[in-house]
Amino acid sequence: MDRVFINGDVVYLKKGWFGWSVVYPWRNPDKTINWVNLWTGGSWLNLIMVIIFVVLIVGAIIEYTSNINILISCFDTFENLEVCKRSFGNLSIIINP
Repeated sequence: MDRVFINGDVVYLKKGWFGWSVVYPWRNPDKTINWVNLWTGGSWLNLIMVIIFVVLIVGAIIEYTSNINILISCFDTFENLEVCKRSFGNLSIIINP
């Protein structure tokens, strides 16, 4: 990581596979924690994108577990197969044996 001084400000650069990129260190030069960079990754857009990604993953997990619980309850209570099909939106996923 290299330090570059631009108009009195310090910019940290790192050489990667695709060229140089700006790095937002989580620690200030005086060894204190830079909380903005630690939580946001350097910009608020990065934080928003991470939050959206986490919400999508958590939503998919909740939806999956909800559907599995409905399916398990259908088999536990020995309900009619048509009732189970209606709980999944009348899809033909459940095939009559």
